[in-house]
Amino acid sequence: MRKLWRWFGRLAFLAAALIDAAAFHYASEAVSPTSFLAAGLAALIMYVGLALLATLVRGRGRLRKFLEKGERKVHETSLHWIWLVRDIGKSRAARLWIGIPLLVALLGALLEVAFLIWPSLPRMIRPDRPDDALLALFALYIPLLFAIPLTMDHIANWISHRYVITPLRVINQSGIFSYHMHGMMLARVVDVEQDYTLWQQILNYGDVVFRETAGQHETLTCVWGPKRFAKIATHYAHAGDT
Repeated sequence: MRKLWRWFGRLAFLAAALIDAAAFHYASEAVSPTSFLAAGLAALIMYVGLALLATLVRGRGRLRKFLEKGERKVHETSLHWIWLVRDIGKSRAARLWIGIPLLVALLGALLEVAFLIWPSLPRMIRPDRPDDALLALFALYIPLLFAIPLTMDHIANWISHRYVITPLRVINQSGIFSYHMHGMMLARVVDVEQDYTLWQQILNYGDVVFRETAGQHETLTCVWGPKRFAKIATHYAHAGDT
């Protein structure tokens, strides 16, 4: 079912491309720096907007259906953003179609800042109309349109993976359209193991290992805010002992 979300991303790209083309066409009567300014800003706004839209795929409705009557959520977190970076890095297509447009856009942003700090730079490029050089730089945001499908796919896959604590259990939830729900009863947890490198402590992520009474264990990977998560889970795991 993740393929369905990818098709949604492609449709979003087509719609964004049409809107961007319209912005380019109607911004000026002829091809001009103003056209590139309009198209570049439209591409940037749509890329950011659709990326934020993908972050809404958190599955809160399906979580409510999974909870027992009277059961409530006391804490929720997700995979750390470093997992998203690694997930993109594992895919050659994602590295190319997300990485290159983002680098080009970053280059454009840095050049814009440089042009604003040193007004003499645009004059070196266009002595007659220095402002045109600055406006034309916004064209470097246009490649972001091609990053929309894979960006939405990877962000939605990342944000839909949630770790939830209730007074009774820890719930591991993942998936976009088709999804997986798994609950671990806290009454069976005897120990919570945590090991973090210095880098993980700085970025506030790590694995949390729950050891159960039967000698089994379950590992939650790349938890965002693992120390707080483990502390809350331990509190409810030992609540029945007092």
